[in-house]
Amino acid sequence: MTSKGKKVRVGARSIDEPSLLTELSDVQKRIETWATERELWHDSGFRTPFIFHDEPPQSHDTLLLITEGPLMRIYESDEIEGPFHKLLEELGYWYEMENHYTFSLYPVDDVRREDFLSLYRWQWLQKLSEKRTVELHTEVFEHFAKYPDDMNDLHWRKFEELLDAIFKNQGYRTELGPGSNDGGIDLRLYENTARPELVTIVQAKRYSNPIKFDSVASLFGVTTMEGAPKALFATTSRFQPKAQKFALMSESKVDLPTLELADGTRIGEWCGEISKNLNRYFTDGVNAPPMVSEAKGELTGKIVVARGGYNCTNNFFAKIEADFPHEVILRPIGDEIVSGDWTAGHHVASEAKPATWTQESRLLAEKTSPTDFKVLRKHFSIWDGTPQYFNSN
Repeated sequence: MTSKGKKVRVGARSIDEPSLLTELSDVQKRIETWATERELWHDSGFRTPFIFHDEPPQSHDTLLLITEGPLMRIYESDEIEGPFHKLLEELGYWYEMENHYTFSLYPVDDVRREDFLSLYRWQWLQKLSEKRTVELHTEVFEHFAKYPDDMNDLHWRKFEELLDAIFKNQGYRTELGPGSNDGGIDLRLYENTARPELVTIVQAKRYSNPIKFDSVASLFGVTTMEGAPKALFATTSRFQPKAQKFALMSESKVDLPTLELADGTRIGEWCGEISKNLNRYFTDGVNAPPMVSEAKGELTGKIVVARGGYNCTNNFFAKIEADFPHEVILRPIGDEIVSGDWTAGHHVASEAKPATWTQESRLLAEKTSPTDFKVLRKHFSIWDGTPQYFNSN
């Protein structure tokens, strides 16, 4: 991410980050001052929505006001609610209630709201990149498919890690180099886990200047020495004509490696293909990504449950279809009542029944502990197999 205090370009939008940060600061100060003057601010505070929920930013998620103190009286007092509404109107903001203690504040102006959303989405991609969990996140590949130039804003190491995620999604077993003193090899690609033959040597360059012939020829030489059948030079930039001509000539050399050149546009196309495959898997339940079959975690196959509800008690069941070091893939499943009726009683998980709590076929959940998972603002844990109490009243 570009450092704070500068204008940033995210996709097609030029965003004045200092202006957005100043605006948020002013909104927070005005609300806190208003509430403090009325002795309502105790046990209240502000949070950035996508950081607080640790989930992708949504359109109206600009600022969270969280309170478990007297500010909750807004619900029951016209004398407080009226002035609060007036204050928000003066600020150009409005709110929706996430639950009985959380206000989701957002600008009324559509353009301003989209500016915040674009900035937060870029920060979310950066957050995923820092956690090294981008391989299964559709939003990452959708973004770079639509805005391949944004790869120039990645740190060079993050660009290498993005390529690593791309090749994993293409079915290769990858070996990411150390990032320095790598002998000109950033990535080694092997056919797959079952067949470990080295098939491609990859050099990655997050450059703004065109790639010269010397750089391409050097990779070709390294690949020849390694005995790999193919070399791939991937860059956010473009290639000089002489480098392109050299790559074409390599195709006619039967006993030497072939050489492929991939610029930012081509890498964006790869991202587009991957985002479509991931979207189909999570939305429609088809075309499992290659790395799913290789997930060896011991939690695969276990059923999990989340509990929730406001003034009611609900249970949400799912089955772990793939277990990764930091995330799991959940397949939502239904339930079967074993006592009581549809209004209250006990039920158990049932794979024969369709899930009604989400329209998604699969969900990618973050591990918050070795046996606890979070997604859709729900906290799942391993189900112990006992009937769970519910009360929809």
